[in-house]
Amino acid sequence: MGSVAWKVLAAASSIAAGKAATTVTAKGWKAATGGKPPVNKHDPNHSATQIAVFAVVSTAMAAGFKAFAERKAADYYTRSTGTPPPAVAKQQQKAATKAALKA
Repeated sequence: MGSVAWKVLAAASSIAAGKAATTVTAKGWKAATGGKPPVNKHDPNHSATQIAVFAVVSTAMAAGFKAFAERKAADYYTRSTGTPPPAVAKQQQKAATKAALKA
């Protein structure tokens, strides 16, 4: 059951992070340029440079927001269940095994 709960929590946090990153990036673009952000890579209202800059910034924002949200979700899961999320526990076990083999 814990695995299912973690998957739902991780998915919900990723979706929320994506929506937040999109909103922040769009508002930041409008504040910086005074115009709407590019809709896609073929947007005739923006230059190739503007589209490239927007793609880099929006991707970085999305990755940052997702990492933050997943970290907070993992903290919440750990506090709620008393154990780390299954994916984290698996990574910890691999690291412990690897360290034991080196010793």
